Amino acid sequence: MTRAAAVAPGAPPGPRAYPLVGVFPRARRDPLRFFLESARTYGDVVALPLGTHRVYLVSHPDLVGHVLQETSGLLRKHPSAGRIRPLFGDSLTTVDGDEWRRRRRLMRPAFQPQRLTAAVPAIVEVAGAMLERWRGRAEPDAPLDAFAEMTEVTRAILLRLVFGDVPEHEAREVGQALTLAVEHVNRGLWSPLGWLERFTVTRAPRYARALATLDAFVSRRVAEGRRGGHADGGLLSVLLEARGEERGGALSPAELRDEVKALFVAGHTTTAAGLAWVWHLLSQDPGTRRRLGEEVHAVLATRTPGAEDLSALPHTRMVIEEALRLYPPTWVTARTTADHLDLGGYRIPAGAIVLLSPFVTHRHPLFWDDPERFDPGRFAPERSAGRARFAYFPFGGGPRACIGSALALIEMQIIVAMVAQRYELTAAPGGRVEPEPGITLRPRHGVTLALRPTGGVGPRALDPPA
Repeated sequence: MTRAAAVAPGAPPGPRAYPLVGVFPRARRDPLRFFLESARTYGDVVALPLGTHRVYLVSHPDLVGHVLQETSGLLRKHPSAGRIRPLFGDSLTTVDGDEWRRRRRLMRPAFQPQRLTAAVPAIVEVAGAMLERWRGRAEPDAPLDAFAEMTEVTRAILLRLVFGDVPEHEAREVGQALTLAVEHVNRGLWSPLGWLERFTVTRAPRYARALATLDAFVSRRVAEGRRGGHADGGLLSVLLEARGEERGGALSPAELRDEVKALFVAGHTTTAAGLAWVWHLLSQDPGTRRRLGEEVHAVLATRTPGAEDLSALPHTRMVIEEALRLYPPTWVTARTTADHLDLGGYRIPAGAIVLLSPFVTHRHPLFWDDPERFDPGRFAPERSAGRARFAYFPFGGGPRACIGSALALIEMQIIVAMVAQRYELTAAPGGRVEPEPGITLRPRHGVTLALRPTGGVGPRALDPPA
């Protein structure tokens, strides 16, 4: 698919819009269903006027790939009306152009394979502490909120990997601040005013205090690291040592603060959401749950996993990949056209917003049979061969693909394997799970599950790696 393709006269088709507000009232009620039905009804390029914005939903994998791999400057990162900037600052998530390329080069060493392998023992240790806490629960049979648990464990892992040892009281304070800030931003993302005017959300006092707590923690840790203090060999240490040829060769204190904060915020919120969906889907599928347990016990028996075990757990990896297909935490991403762009036979004007939704494309009927069904076997090599490259893109793609995707998958695979060694998580009576599309696609009411020890390992401490 190239921009030189024949261009049809007129705008792409799309649903009927209201004056001034466009399709916003319909989209706001149920964004996931609205986008999915729009693509299925009107095709691979859909016009969706949202307030004063010209928005186009693009869902065919070839067109998605064209947008993500565009390198001619016709597309840039959409600023999201400033709503997420307090959480992500001027970081890889939000900057563009030469500045983005400079930062990406400086950040890359922190995510080299040897660094990721070195992170495995810390991930295992933090996940093991969670399992020991589950073992010591006062009421072992009481329902457990898997989303809350995954949020806590992934936050603890990212704190350890980025900052090294963080006192428990400080970790708890930062965690509470981050939870409050994310919930505040989520509530504002679908505010009617968000599409009608460009304005920054008024900072409610609790939100402002939460941001101040988060900023103060990150700034303090960066300052200590620059003085040779408490970087503790984590990712912050690597970033402090990063050098390039431009502008003095290193990230400035303000740049480093924003990058570290964005890494912490995005790194654990997306992974926690993905893991929550893994446990929800497994709780509904005894056969897949049983096969997962059999693989984990055959490979690990009673010992904890090491980096060398990950390739021997292919079904575990496929379960995760299928969960990310059905419920991609980064469920939508946006680009803005700097000039007109010919896409799918239509001319997209300059200044328009191009929406890409993994949630929609991952259900494209031309590329996924029975797309709503949970089927990890889709990702077996023999069934994946020949699939369009961008039929599946939970971590984005092209130059701006998520820099931490490999770390997230390692973290998820280790946690899933370690939990499956000890427990089965089954659906609790009366639990209601529904997706909430905010900064991430997360379960609105959590994921309430029953915790049952497995027969193979039982709720006891696991042996260390061989």
